[in-house]
Amino acid sequence: MNKIENINPKYSKQEIKNFKNEFIFTEAFVELLKQTITLLYLIVDEKYCDENGDPKKITKNEAIIGGNLTRIIKLNTSLLQNICDRKLEICYILHRCLLETSINIQYMLLEGEDNVLRNYIKYSLITEKGLWNTIKDNIKERGGDILDIEVRMNKSIEKSFDSSDFDLNDINRSSKWKSLSKRSDIVGGEMLYNVLYGISSHSIHGNWQDILFNNLEKVEGGFKLNLEWNEPKPQIMETSILFNLIIVKLFVEKEFTEKKELFLHKVKLLLNYFENLRNEHEKFIGK
Repeated sequence: MNKIENINPKYSKQEIKNFKNEFIFTEAFVELLKQTITLLYLIVDEKYCDENGDPKKITKNEAIIGGNLTRIIKLNTSLLQNICDRKLEICYILHRCLLETSINIQYMLLEGEDNVLRNYIKYSLITEKGLWNTIKDNIKERGGDILDIEVRMNKSIEKSFDSSDFDLNDINRSSKWKSLSKRSDIVGGEMLYNVLYGISSHSIHGNWQDILFNNLEKVEGGFKLNLEWNEPKPQIMETSILFNLIIVKLFVEKEFTEKKELFLHKVKLLLNYFENLRNEHEKFIGK
């Protein structure tokens, strides 16, 4: 447990008050993001790995949560890399993926009955069932001739269903898996979906807002292309840091007996540090 014992705020309140430029704020946020990623790694190690740190066999329900935690660790490390590479546009895209995965994890931890986890899988398999039906219709239209690619695709679909313990006949077009907006409301209220998630959609879909602010420069009488990468600011890390800590808290409260208090203490410590760092940064940029 040496790693978690070494997780502490890097700067004191007074040191943060004395920050003189955006660079030092960014560095502080980067270090805090790293610490929240470390906490995610640690809870995964405690719950899903053996004494040697190797992944152990787990149940399907455990795999749903554990797999999503693995996904969010990978997304966080990718966000961190692109922040350090100073590529804001890629950070925006990853930020949207991080938000939805965070919402899913929090929702499943808060509403974690078996039927909620089952509906999560069932919703995903609706797309696979639709593809299966399309392939079947195409084969019928050709008089029964099956293409090699269709054989491979059908095998892949069948494997997905077998691994998920669902039969193809169990899946139809409807699902009781709540919409993202409803999951967001349960996790963080209406503002979470309408503001954070809605705005981040611009970068995923390449909407005009993304093109205008990240890939063009407005000049008199027209535009010029912006071929340079924009530099990330601390704000791009705020939601990830906060949600990482909330996920660790929810998971530890639900799954841990031993070491629970130590993890919760570290989460509280970093949450307080985060709020102080964010508030001081807002004061700085408001000058």
